[in-house]
Amino acid sequence: MHDDVCLSMDSGEPDVMRRVGVATSFAPMTSFEPPALSRFGQAAPSFSSMQTTQPSKAQLQSQSVAVRQSSVDKGRWNLVDVPVLPEYHPLEKTAVLVSHTSPLEVSTRISDVLRDRSIEAFYEDDKAKVKCTTENGVAFRVRLYRGRGEFKHGIIVEVQRRFGVSVNFHADTMAILDAAQGKVPSPPPSSLAGSLPLVSDSEDEYQTDGTSSLAMVSTMLKHPGSDSQYLAIQTLSSLTNASKMGPSTARKVSVELLKPDNEVGSKVLSLVLDKKKEVDRMFNLQVTAMTVIANALEAVNGAVSDIVRENLRPVLLQELGQAESNPRSAQMAARCVEFLLEGDHNIGELEIVLETALEAGTARHAGLRRQAQVCLDKINEGESR
Repeated sequence: MHDDVCLSMDSGEPDVMRRVGVATSFAPMTSFEPPALSRFGQAAPSFSSMQTTQPSKAQLQSQSVAVRQSSVDKGRWNLVDVPVLPEYHPLEKTAVLVSHTSPLEVSTRISDVLRDRSIEAFYEDDKAKVKCTTENGVAFRVRLYRGRGEFKHGIIVEVQRRFGVSVNFHADTMAILDAAQGKVPSPPPSSLAGSLPLVSDSEDEYQTDGTSSLAMVSTMLKHPGSDSQYLAIQTLSSLTNASKMGPSTARKVSVELLKPDNEVGSKVLSLVLDKKKEVDRMFNLQVTAMTVIANALEAVNGAVSDIVRENLRPVLLQELGQAESNPRSAQMAARCVEFLLEGDHNIGELEIVLETALEAGTARHAGLRRQAQVCLDKINEGESR
């Protein structure tokens, strides 16, 4: 069998290497309704009624030290051995055999490409598995097995898609499989927008205002179905994204969203402030909600009320201080900080957690590393003036 050939039903290989059943389905494997989202039909607290606790400087420094000690160890996947492929395991079509290469070398290659493509990764060495989430919210798994019989000289690398849709996911998959084989993977996309076309403000016949757009999202959020609520947050993420909707539309929606008494804005913030993280089990809505806030702050260039600023600040400090455990959320928090630096009452606190985020990003998430560095550079520019 050739090393770079994907394993499939019609490869003519022994049963141990064959795919079982029908073609891959990209539908979600389970049905789950986040508990927090079922409350969207009720009145949400306003920005002004929410209270958050500022972490102390000692707590921030302690978090920073802990992350710096662990990020180097957890940033790379260092497998010494992998299990043998189960006899009746149905391999995905997105699987390759890497011949005469150690598990350590294969796993290191994979962790490097995950970091470079800003894919959040959590490694389970005992199962030779890594749980991944792309910047666009696609959840997938990478699993390693040793081949059986005549294929025992090789390591099987399998990518299993679990949830989400993205135009970039195929490129991510191929980059992972290429890297595992020692090939040079394709470069990551230049932005989260991927290849989606920009909706030009000048070409759009209907110029929406922020109120009507948020009214539509509010209606979706009140629907009891989890799919509708998930779509609502995704829609809001696009509406506040200037690279997708154009700066004029994004700004109009964002101005309304960030008003202290805005119902939809308060619901988005309640997702960000959810300490139990109940909504993160499948839909990753907490990260998406943080993305909405980051998009909105960028669209209005940080022009928000003191109420909104003070409610967000402790959450951003916490997410940045715990960047190693959730680099995607930390990246969005750093985006928020970039537009809230001016006028902040304690830059020193922000600098501590940004250094923590930079360490974690350097080890495991290129997007977080870049965004944390942007913020630190802005702080240094301000101090040098």
